[in-house]
Amino acid sequence: MDIGKAKETYFINIAAGGHLTELTYEVPSELKSIFGYLAYLAKGAEMLPRVKPIRVRMEYDEGVYEGDASMFFLGLTNSVGGFEQIAPDAKLDDGKFSLIIVKTANVFEILHLAALMLNGGKHVEDNRLIYTKTSRLHAETLEPDSRMMINLDGEYGGDAPMEFVNLHQHIEMFANADAIPSNAIMGSILEDYDGESDDEYSETSKEFVREVERLTEEDIDGDGKIADHEK
Repeated sequence: MDIGKAKETYFINIAAGGHLTELTYEVPSELKSIFGYLAYLAKGAEMLPRVKPIRVRMEYDEGVYEGDASMFFLGLTNSVGGFEQIAPDAKLDDGKFSLIIVKTANVFEILHLAALMLNGGKHVEDNRLIYTKTSRLHAETLEPDSRMMINLDGEYGGDAPMEFVNLHQHIEMFANADAIPSNAIMGSILEDYDGESDDEYSETSKEFVREVERLTEEDIDGDGKIADHEK
């Protein structure tokens, strides 16, 4: 499987920077563990009005971006803090990060992007962000007095400028199937799984999308209706 490297630090899930990522430092670890992505939604709603853009330079495989950004995100997997669709086509062994650069810092536009993400990963097609694949990234701020903290797997990893490299298939994993308890095999897990967690996630996601529809008066989920006008 692939892993990421930033300076002398390794990461296996995500690297990120910008004001939007600061909420990961402010959500207590206990809440992250117990409530997952719901904790991020609650803290994110509180912090959104304080999000400001930073002028950045991002160099990646397919080009260079210079401009305002509220965050950038490098993903090795498709799940971050319980959000399953943030990088919907991420693979563990293709040698590529999924790179997202969120260009807007507008509260309603960020909420709209979050709703699109929860509604099937549709945010990747939106022109308010850049979504691409890259094997490397150089990230720096172009504002002399502005600090951009870097988040590596949910923890503070230093300040930009920083270089990120994907170490392709750096870890090889083996498992003795005969030594794995039968109740740990996916088929057995699925037989006992009641689906309640997924149902709760799905319903909460739908409610979030409905709330954003009310705010933006836009049909986000494609059902031909806007939440306030469903009656």
